[in-house]
Amino acid sequence: MTNKGSDIFREPRKEQDLEEVVRKSRFVGRVRIARSEEEARRVVRALSEEYKNATHNCWAYRVGFPQIREYFSDDGEPSGSAGKPILGAILRQELTNTVVVVTRYYGGIKLGVRGLIEAYGGSASRSLEAAGTAVKQMARPVFLEVRYDTHQRILYLLKDLQVPESLMEQEFGATVQMRFPVPLSLEEEAQVLFEGLQAQGAVLSWAWEA
Repeated sequence: MTNKGSDIFREPRKEQDLEEVVRKSRFVGRVRIARSEEEARRVVRALSEEYKNATHNCWAYRVGFPQIREYFSDDGEPSGSAGKPILGAILRQELTNTVVVVTRYYGGIKLGVRGLIEAYGGSASRSLEAAGTAVKQMARPVFLEVRYDTHQRILYLLKDLQVPESLMEQEFGATVQMRFPVPLSLEEEAQVLFEGLQAQGAVLSWAWEA
């Protein structure tokens, strides 16, 4: 059985651009949301093209859940001085579905490897902090058809599956048809419940939906 809580993940609350100057070089941290590796690479390509006049567009992404993919690029800066610190900022905030591109406009003063690590990592961290964090939960949609005389009982039992009525779609016809998401960590528990209720006749039919 899936451990409870293993369906919880964090991603940026919003997209964000944040600019700062470090020893005359201008750094712009850009946070974007992407939910696949393909989408993340599209974001990187688009931002790199949009700001192609910059000295460097260094980046990192971490996407997907529960299988997570991550990658980074120094875009011509010394190895390990840009992309890896950007990824480190994402990891420290335990985020996924996150792309960070830090654009640098060289100001004439060399920062050295240590200075670059601090500048790129710091820009990424502060941009992510400004973007904020949204806590999400993976869920699987389910359909239930129930009788009117058991409808309230079903609603009561669904509270144990952490299903708020605000996320529930209900159609009232000859029977009550209900659609709602079940947290992945409670999927097996939900299946046992629905099968038991169907055996009792309280649920007329049910099915997981794609």
